[in-house]
Amino acid sequence: RGTHEELGALPLGVALALYFPMACWTAGSSVASGLVVPMLMIGALYGRLLGRVAVYLFGVHTESWWGWLDPGAFALIGAASFFGGVSRLTMSLTVILMEMTNDIQFLLPIMVSVMIAKWVGDLLTHSFYHATLEIKCIPFLDNEPFITENKKPISLELFTAADAMVSPVKSVRRRERVSVLTDMLTKTSHCGFPVVNDTDQLVGSISRQTLAVVLENYHDKGSVDDIPYELFLLRDETFRQKSLLDKIASNQDDVIDLSDYINQSAVNVPGSFSLHRAYVLFRTLGLRHLFVTNEANEVVGVITRMDLMGHFLERRLLPRKDEDQIVTMSQVEVSTSA
Repeated sequence: RGTHEELGALPLGVALALYFPMACWTAGSSVASGLVVPMLMIGALYGRLLGRVAVYLFGVHTESWWGWLDPGAFALIGAASFFGGVSRLTMSLTVILMEMTNDIQFLLPIMVSVMIAKWVGDLLTHSFYHATLEIKCIPFLDNEPFITENKKPISLELFTAADAMVSPVKSVRRRERVSVLTDMLTKTSHCGFPVVNDTDQLVGSISRQTLAVVLENYHDKGSVDDIPYELFLLRDETFRQKSLLDKIASNQDDVIDLSDYINQSAVNVPGSFSLHRAYVLFRTLGLRHLFVTNEANEVVGVITRMDLMGHFLERRLLPRKDEDQIVTMSQVEVSTSA
């Protein structure tokens, strides 16, 4: 295309040295700088820089056999490789770049560069978007659980839901005193609670926001009947705690019936349930809480999204697995000595 001599190596190197750290600095921040264009720009810069090096070494060629030796083609392949290595996109990225170029001759080089970049990236670390989730402490669950011990993967089929649950659990009764509800909202940060009957059997769940709305409506109207549905959609993490506690200080001994506001479709599994299947069930249904019950349907624990994160699972499961192995080895030694 006659652009072999355009944009020398010096301006390309200076632009790359300045643009790359600035893009890294603004990525993930509140500045509306975007991610797609910077990734394409950085890849195109070092791609064209390599193309200029190739032209410097082998000269300018326009014949068909050496026609691919074009810095512009190197820039396109570099953009594809950097974008694919950072985002780990494969087919969609190839289609997007093919639509941008409208040249089928670049299909194979783009596919090869994207796949190699993805393999190298997967070998070194995870994608940029995955890293951003970790920085922001967002508990994101992968398609399949992955925990390792001594760099060897461990199957969660070897463990049960009881191994990963948190216990004991604060529960709510169908008819509960106002003082108990306010203590739960002020002294805990849980987003939901199991609801049990008089015999401590699980009958459902109720969210923190629902409890806050019910308490406030009870103070304002003296009843929990006919609460507008729109109030339950409001997002208020503090649930107006300070003002609400001042209001209901005189109603601590009153009893509220929560039957109309219980989620009777709360998902629960027995303690012997496979942890791997519990993980898949939790992620597939998009749950926030998975209650663990015993044979009498009493709540003995709860599993949240944070409990299923890889580092939490490794911290909770592997020591117990080591202890089991130690007990087994000691039993073998005793039997051998006997």
